[in-house]
Amino acid sequence: MNPRETKYYRQGLIHGQGQRAVGRNYTDLVRRTLAETLDLPVDEAVRRTVADYQERLEALPSLTQYPELRGMRGCVVAYNLGMAEGADLTLHDAMLQANFLNMITEAFRFNPNSEVQAAIEASLAAEPGCTLVYFPCSDRGPLVANNRDGTYQPGHRQEEPTPIIANRAGLVVGCVSNGIFDDEVSPERFPVPVDLMAYEMCGTTDEAIDLYTRLNPFWGSRNQLIADCKGNSAVIEKSTCRCGLRKSANGFSATTEMSAEEPVFKAYLWETREQSLQRRGLDHHSADWTYWKTCERRSARLLRLMDEAKGAPTFAKLERIIYDHTGQPEQIHMDGTKCHPKQKDGEWSLRTTIWILNERRAFYSFAEPPVSSHLTPRLRKDFPPVEMIF
Repeated sequence: MNPRETKYYRQGLIHGQGQRAVGRNYTDLVRRTLAETLDLPVDEAVRRTVADYQERLEALPSLTQYPELRGMRGCVVAYNLGMAEGADLTLHDAMLQANFLNMITEAFRFNPNSEVQAAIEASLAAEPGCTLVYFPCSDRGPLVANNRDGTYQPGHRQEEPTPIIANRAGLVVGCVSNGIFDDEVSPERFPVPVDLMAYEMCGTTDEAIDLYTRLNPFWGSRNQLIADCKGNSAVIEKSTCRCGLRKSANGFSATTEMSAEEPVFKAYLWETREQSLQRRGLDHHSADWTYWKTCERRSARLLRLMDEAKGAPTFAKLERIIYDHTGQPEQIHMDGTKCHPKQKDGEWSLRTTIWILNERRAFYSFAEPPVSSHLTPRLRKDFPPVEMIF
């Protein structure tokens, strides 16, 4: 079949068109970061990254064990083609973006030079993290809130939010970083587009949980929030090969960067961090440890604020949570505050968004450092009808 006639191509085209304004700048950032991380000239870092991705495409998994992956190579190729054409990038650029995180992670895992490992780890720790909160009901129906957090760079482009509902069935999928170091190696290398498969195959939170956990070896570390149109939700806390499930009993869910709450997975997360400190000769007074502990306190605060709000949930209460600003490092809404004197850069909530799902509307604000986004104007975005491929 012509790849341009597939749903995966059309989905890639839509995603690419949504990134066209920033696609070239992001690709340049990916190229520079790969070169610095791999300690190679830019052209060689790009060549190796694309070659590695092409090898992954040939590392086909067992169809006996994973029958749902039959024909998936063609789907991945079609999606990348659509992404490239939609964003006005080359196909190699699309592959570069698709394989960026894998190359960064593997360089960190396998490079025997401790100084390079420490530098890579620092870059991983600086990856933008976020906060996600889901209310299954409120005075305005179901709500989703997000802080898109990260370090501020001059010239940072402000992007308006896009619709958060992923498919015709009303599935919501979002993720944040969780800070796994010295992680295990997956036995599978094929680049399964697990999120796209969830959009295509899943209409409920339970169906998505089944798919994500079954395909566990094919997607990397993050905290994944899932919700459906019936108000069911869950958070999957994920490493390369392990996952912890927090399924909500009442529909309310939340997760934040560099954190874990499921007990077994949380123990593994902190085990990897202890190993990281030992390898680099750091202790519990270091900036890294202080930062991780701050994230742990932020997670506890987030869940407590959500529990306090769920008895009588409203838009205003969710707004207070996502814009929570106490002046302390563990506040939910970040304003550049550092948690340790040796922390290189403070994090900002670069964009804060609250989606009102039934109204096809979002309210949002941007950080304008040194002014935090809890003090900048709140903007409104009404979404026109969206073409849903799945």
